[in-house]
This record gives sequence, structure tokens and C-alpha cells, in this order.
Amino acid sequence: MNTNFEKSRELHTTANLALLPEISEFVKDAFVSFGVPAKVCHQMDIVVEEIFSNIASYAYPPDAAEQPVNVICGLCENYLYLTFSDKGIPYNPLENDDPVIGIADEMTIGGYGIFMVKNIVDEIEYQYAYEEGKNILYMRKKF
Repeated sequence: MNTNFEKSRELHTTANLALLPEISEFVKDAFVSFGVPAKVCHQMDIVVEEIFSNIASYAYPPDAAEQPVNVICGLCENYLYLTFSDKGIPYNPLENDDPVIGIADEMTIGGYGIFMVKNIVDEIEYQYAYEEGKNILYMRKKF
């Protein structure tokens, strides 16, 4: 994914679910400052909520001290970029099948958050950086 942004902002924080409002506000402020329409900002807020909640809830063992999460917002040629990275347990959320949606008895449990994210963004890519020991989730959306 592109890292040569016209504009960008980066936040270094920790994987604490209580910080979700702060993370959402950071991303919203960044995208508003980039001139992104309100509708797209709202869609990306859903993405932030799903991805950060999963990192805060599952990336680290429950008894682990607060662990790092980095968030990068970027803009390049009418594309928004949103990247989350953490040093949690290696996990690629894109490897799971999409959930079954339809009849209640046939619906699967789990996977709806990443399914929503995949339907909001135009591109999503996962990478595990072995040398740095971190998960990186790249997302791109045209606006």
C-alpha cells in the first residue's frame, strides 16, 4: 500500500478499549482536516471501532500490561489510507471466511465486524512484519 501521502497523521497509543473514543476522534479529526466528506468519515468511524476493538480485546493476553497500537491516517489522490499496527499475537483477520448471513438458524457466530470493514473499504491488506514482530492492517478507501 502507498505510504507517500500528501497529508498524514499518526497516533501512538495503547490497546485499551477505554481509549476507543479517543482513537475515533483522532481519525475523524484527521480525515476532516483532509477534506473528507462527513458520510465517508462516518463509514471510517465504523472501521476504526471494529478494528481497534478487536485489537484491544484479542491481540494481547488478558493479563498483559497495556501494549502499543499505532494508527496512521493518510491521504493521497482522493484515497484515504488507514493503518493499524500492534505487537500482539500474529493474526490475519482476512484468512477467515465471511460469515453466513440470512436465515437465523444458519448464521455463523463471529466475523461480522471484519465483514463490515471489508465492505466499507475498497482495499484491505494484512502483513506480519517478522523482524519487528507486529501485525499491520492496511486499508484504502476512495472518496
